[in-house]
Amino acid sequence: MEIQDVLGYLLGVSSRFIKRKMDKELLKYNLTTSQWAVIKLLSQEDCLTQVEIAQKLKGDKATAGSIILNLYEKKFVDKMLGQNDRRAYVISLTKKGRDAVEEINLIADKVTREALEGISEGDQKILKSSLEKVISNLSEAR
Repeated sequence: MEIQDVLGYLLGVSSRFIKRKMDKELLKYNLTTSQWAVIKLLSQEDCLTQVEIAQKLKGDKATAGSIILNLYEKKFVDKMLGQNDRRAYVISLTKKGRDAVEEINLIADKVTREALEGISEGDQKILKSSLEKVISNLSEAR
């Protein structure tokens, strides 16, 4: 089997290309795709702890903490001590973070359309469900 036929290779290359394109588009906001993922998640779920953010984004707690700190320093998120656990911070979007979501959603949609150009709507649904199954199959939570 040639490298171009290996699923992991194809997924890795396509992921890098999408990430590279998205990072380029996010430069004007001084954000990375990882930071954008946290902002997008918080726009959907409102207030979350660092652990919850890491779990929902299928990442690790240390990386999530670093991303949150960067977003806090850039004024995209606020951190408040949790009411149930005074050791854990609850993270929420600031006005700057909420304002960025609408604009960046448009950019993310544009990059997604560009990546999926020439792929029928039916095949896009199959691709999405297939990738969700790959993630589920290889998830550590399994």
